[in-house]
This record gives sequence, structure tokens and C-alpha cells, in this order.
Amino acid sequence: MAGGGDHDVGRGDRAPSGLTRTVVRGVGASGLGYVLTQVLTLAAYLALARLATPEDFGEFAAGAIVVNISLLVFGAESGILSALIHRRDRLEEAAATAVVATAVAGVVLSLLALAVSPLVGEFFDSDRIGSVAAASSGLMLLRTIPVVPMALLQRRFSFLRRMVVEPVGVVVFGVVAVIATANGMGVWGLVIATYAQAFLDAILSWGLVRWRPRFRLASIPMWRELVAYARHVFAASAVLRTGEQIPAALIGRFVGAAPLGQFRYGIRIASTPFGLILAAASYVLFPALARIADDRERFRLAFIRALRWMAVAGMPTGLIVLALGKPTAELVFGDVWADAGEAAMALCLYPAAGALSSVVVESFLASGRPQLVVRIEVVALVIGAATMVALLPLELVGVAAGVSIGISAGAVYALYKAHVVLSISAREILAEIGPPIAAAVVMGVSVLALDRLVVDSRDHETALGLCLLAAEGIAAFGIYGLVLHGLAPGRAPELRALIERARAQPAAERPADVDDLDLSRPL
Repeated sequence: MAGGGDHDVGRGDRAPSGLTRTVVRGVGASGLGYVLTQVLTLAAYLALARLATPEDFGEFAAGAIVVNISLLVFGAESGILSALIHRRDRLEEAAATAVVATAVAGVVLSLLALAVSPLVGEFFDSDRIGSVAAASSGLMLLRTIPVVPMALLQRRFSFLRRMVVEPVGVVVFGVVAVIATANGMGVWGLVIATYAQAFLDAILSWGLVRWRPRFRLASIPMWRELVAYARHVFAASAVLRTGEQIPAALIGRFVGAAPLGQFRYGIRIASTPFGLILAAASYVLFPALARIADDRERFRLAFIRALRWMAVAGMPTGLIVLALGKPTAELVFGDVWADAGEAAMALCLYPAAGALSSVVVESFLASGRPQLVVRIEVVALVIGAATMVALLPLELVGVAAGVSIGISAGAVYALYKAHVVLSISAREILAEIGPPIAAAVVMGVSVLALDRLVVDSRDHETALGLCLLAAEGIAAFGIYGLVLHGLAPGRAPELRALIERARAQPAAERPADVDDLDLSRPL
């Protein structure tokens, strides 16, 4: 967004170096905010792991299953959110219309969730889970309220949400949950804490965006324009969220509530590195690519560069979980969560494949091809669900492995579609992702052998075990870096050049601050 965010689209597109610097700076700022959020989240879950039982977490996950399916549709990856970010003109009218549309949808979905809550209880054969489902239904409305300010902040490359809203929300969730569960409220403490976090999210998002809708501008024709783009994202989000809830449904129904709680902790261990990658890159990747979508060659080169760095970042964060997932769960959360560590190991492909898939998804959204995203998510859903059912006799680990296989299949299909649609040869794609994959495999196998045969950090006292675990992590990334440098020696100099370019950006060239942008003018 070089040259000032309140200028026309053409001028912003004619400043490639400025846009690159904005993206690099954005990756750093967004990543820093995510790390802060995760540190606070870890502190909260460390306390909760000793105050709430795996069954409490399992009942909460099962009770929130309907809400979780719908939240992504109107949440951080909402179709309306994507439509606003992608939009080029009449933003004020579009934003006002989106506020009305998301609020109405939130009310309707909350009432529907309340109506079907008894069915959730019957499916899991638990009256308590049915009650949790009913109590959680209002979260749908609360989660739709900040969608429009989220979109406006993201399209302006603002990081206020990452740096302020999300960390403060985690603090509120943690404090409320710890107090409530410490007083014996169990699963209800988790429900209350989630409401507190959602309420604060809505308040802070609207406060920071410094914009208020002019409802007289809202219109049915504009709603139709937004939906024309958003409906594909709605569909893809619905498929994605449904796929994410299949493990909860299978484990909760056929294995038990306690294993479902273990799965929740396992996927948190495996997905935390993946979340860092998405927070640091995808948050800025979509709006940045949307600004250059009309320049085919520039867009193509930007996609290749994004794929390169997402592969470099994503591969080791997945394979390190294979080696250190189990000792991490036992040392950090306690021996009672050992099964969560095994689930995390089976989920090791989740962050690696998800990083690759996310680049393609953001690129298709930015280029106005959201219908292709639906196909990617359908492939991942179908193959993942079939694999989970087939591996269900292995219980928790089998379902977790099915999740990994499903998202990997989706990533392979996504790269194939990128090859076809963006005219990128298979050789170019393999040249970008091959070295990180090979380096990550060497790293994962080496550190797995080191931990099991030499160090065995789980056999030591907690403090010493954690120190050994940290040392293994440092060794893992050292191995990865050395192998990657040997296979692709140009990566390190390019990374240094990007960082130096971001640091050297003169103040006069910085994009306009989020709070200075005029929403009535196209970005």
C-alpha cells in the first residue's frame, strides 16, 4: 500500500518496493502480536490444565460444535470480511450494508443454534452437553459484531487488532476462566470466559477502528454485490469449519469426552506454530495481493515468493511436533495430558500442509476466484473425513492422523490448481517447496532420535526437562537451517535483504496510518 493508503488503487499498484516493505513490516508486527497472544494463552491453559479436567474441555468442545461450525463463516475468515477487503469502490456503502447484514445473520444463527441444542445433547448422549450448546448459542451474535471493523483494519494494514485486541481478549478469557474453574464451575467456567472474551473483542474492535456506519447508505443492491463475491467464501468457510468439527463429533461420540479434551490440547500444541505463520503472513498477504491482482506477472511473482517463504516457515513447525509433541504435552501440561502429545504427533502435517494451502487460498481470494477455494476445502473435507472414519479403530491417534492426511490432500490439490490457474510450472513449485520439505524431514527424524535415544526429556524433573526440551528445539532449527542452506543457499541472503529493506524505509514512504484513512475513498 505504498504512497499512502488514501490514494487511488493505481498509484498504490505502481509502488512495488513500498508494498513489499509494507508486507515485510506487517509480517513482523502481526507475528509479534501473535506471539504475545500465544504466550498469554499458554499461561492461561497452563493454569486451566490443573483446574479443569479433560472431560470439562471435551464437554465444552462438544457443546460448542454448532457454534464453531458457524463462527468461521462470519468470523475472521468471513465471506463478508473478504468481500470488503477485496472491494475497490463505494466502500462506505459496502461497510454500512455489511454491518446490517452480519448483525441480522448473527441473530438468526443464534436462534437456530438455540433451537438445535437439544439435538446436540442427544447426539453426544449427554444432557450437560446439550445445555452447554444452548448456553453457547449467543456467541454467534457476539462474534458477528466485530466482523466489519476487522475487515477495515485488515485492508488498511492495521495491526491494532493483533497487537491490542487479541492479547487483551486472552487475558480476560484466562482471568475469568481461572477464577470460575477454581471455584468449581468446570465447563461452565469455560463458557462464561468465552462470552467475556467475545464481548471485549466487539467493544475494542469498534473502538479502535474509529469509524461509524451511516445506515442510510445500506442497501439491498449493495448486499447482493457483496454476496456475489462472499457466497463462495461462505461455502468454503462452511466446508472448512464442518471439517474441523468432524474430529470432535467422532471422538466425542465414539471414543469419549475425555479423549476429546485430549484432542483439543493436542491440536493446540500442533496448531500454535501454524497460527504464528498465518498471523504473520496471511493477515497481510490477502490485502497486499488484492492490490496487485490486475498485474498478472507481478501477481504471479508475488505468489511464488509467498509460497517460498511460507514453505520455509511452515515445514519445520510441523515436523518438530513429530519429535517433541509428546514430551511438550507431558512437561508443560502434566502427565495426565500424555495422550494429547500423541495426538499432536499425529497432527504433525497439519501446520506444514496448512501453510502451503493458505498461500493458494489467499491468492485465489485476492484474484477474485473464491469459487476455487471451495473446491480445495471440499477435497480436504472428503479425504479427511474418509480417513478419520477408516482410522477410528485407532481412536484418538487415528482421528488425528486423519486430520493430517486430509489437510495434506487439500494442499496438494491447491498447488495443482495454482499450477493450472496461475500458469506456474510444476518444476517452479517443487523448486520452492522441495528444499524446505527435505530439510524438515531430516530435522524431524534427527531430533526424534535424539529425544528418544539420548535425551529423553520426560524422564527428568519438570524444570530440567523443559530446559532440555528447549535445547532440543534450538538444535532442531539449527539442523533445519544448515540443511536448508545446503539445498537452497539463496534463501538466507534474500531474507536478509528483505529485512534490511523494511528497516531502511524512510518515514516519508510509509503507508498512511490506519486511523488516517478515509473510508469513502477507494484504497
